[in-house]
Amino acid sequence: MFGKKELKVAIGDRFVKSDDPKTVWVVSGRGSSVVPIPHFQVVREGYESRVRTLSEQVLLDSQYYLRVK
Repeated sequence: MFGKKELKVAIGDRFVKSDDPKTVWVVSGRGSSVVPIPHFQVVREGYESRVRTLSEQVLLDSQYYLRVK
């Protein structure tokens, strides 16, 4: 749409769950390229063994995740 800034997810971006602002998740890589919606691997900051695969759509939905600096 006109005038609306398109947000994208990039490696190194940091997010917190909207209901858990103390736990930071860092985008570490791309997920599956098979699906039409981009997916990303995120790791828990300080606990790199905790890995999740999330869609870009979920990461950018403020009901689920918030971008942090």
